[in-house]
Amino acid sequence: EKMGDILTRADRDRNLEELVRTYTDLSESDIRLLLDVSHGLPFVGNLESGDTYINVLTRDGRSMVVAQYRHPDCDLYKRDIIGEMERREDEPAVYRALEHGTSGRGLIGIIDSGKTVVRHTVSPIFNEQRKVIGSLTYEYLNPDSDTEPIRLVSAEGEMPPFAKKMDKVISSLQDGFLIFDERGICTLSNGRTEELYREIGCTGGVTGKSYRELRLEGQPEWEEIAAGGTLRNEIQIGRYVFDETISAVQENGISQGIVIILRDKTRIRQLEDEIEYRAALVREVHHRADPQHERDLRPAGHTDTELVDVGQMLSRIIDGVLGGYASGDSRIEAEIRGDRLMFPELAASTVALIVNELVTNSMKYAFHGRDHGKIELTMESGEEIAWFTVEDDGCGMEKSGGERGRGGSTLPETMSIGTN
Repeated sequence: EKMGDILTRADRDRNLEELVRTYTDLSESDIRLLLDVSHGLPFVGNLESGDTYINVLTRDGRSMVVAQYRHPDCDLYKRDIIGEMERREDEPAVYRALEHGTSGRGLIGIIDSGKTVVRHTVSPIFNEQRKVIGSLTYEYLNPDSDTEPIRLVSAEGEMPPFAKKMDKVISSLQDGFLIFDERGICTLSNGRTEELYREIGCTGGVTGKSYRELRLEGQPEWEEIAAGGTLRNEIQIGRYVFDETISAVQENGISQGIVIILRDKTRIRQLEDEIEYRAALVREVHHRADPQHERDLRPAGHTDTELVDVGQMLSRIIDGVLGGYASGDSRIEAEIRGDRLMFPELAASTVALIVNELVTNSMKYAFHGRDHGKIELTMESGEEIAWFTVEDDGCGMEKSGGERGRGGSTLPETMSIGTN
């Protein structure tokens, strides 16, 4: 039987409260926020056609499930898993969200003690002090399963009070999120949406405006998308680039409006352009090099199959950054640890650019007033994705005076990249 057939909401709330109080040091206000988010799990599950969960980090550093919604067409575990612990090697994205506040989209996970491979999207849940108090996850078997129109019918066959509940959930998401009713009026949006629209010159807020007013260049006409289905495309406005998903909202086959998710990928596009430019320069240098010197121009580990030893390459890059900032009695040290990774040249260039920027930011902002410190780079290899974490023991963002997200962080900066 499904958990929803056994426990009432009050029962589920009591379970969450008891687990969080027993195994964590989260405050009562944090618990209330987790309860609010848990009440929206069925709506996220129906929106994404997958199972949804909330996890917390226990005092001994383990990931525990404290809330669960089992989608009638998915139900991956076939049982109630509330109170169970998840292994780091099976759910690395959940641990990164809980420990570092890092989101992950469309990642591979292994659930139920290695029995099932799934794709999942994970987002950290922050409290008002921007402290991570949990993670919100949805999981599904088929990566193409979200190409059908969104269904907003609950497991009991009734229309949930969608607009009243989703605001608690979407406030935890890092993407822009908009809901339009059947008249084409925006009835719900999150803070990230407001921020994105302000960046492109839209003032006066988003909620309450019509799709016609908010429609971006390249988006379809209202009638085209409201009739049903899901549209994905890339939109560019000036110097901003967005990945967009627009889905029809339906109740028993009747259109109720649309949902739009906007993901700002401007910085990613800028890095891609820079990577391609630098890769072109490398190819040109290789083409022009005298054969007897060509080996010296290639990164260490660069073979005839065009693979680069990423660890050796990053070691030289980090040494160069540290040398450029060294002065007097400065004793900033760097350590590289983890798995050995061999990447194609273009993928290695991507990693090199990002690590170079993160280490440079640490040197700029993390060690003000100090002549010693440490920067650590950890490399982790998965079947399809590799993770790189840059961490320093600097003074922290607030004391450094640097921009948010730059060096001197109290949390590591983590990136993932496909290994194929």
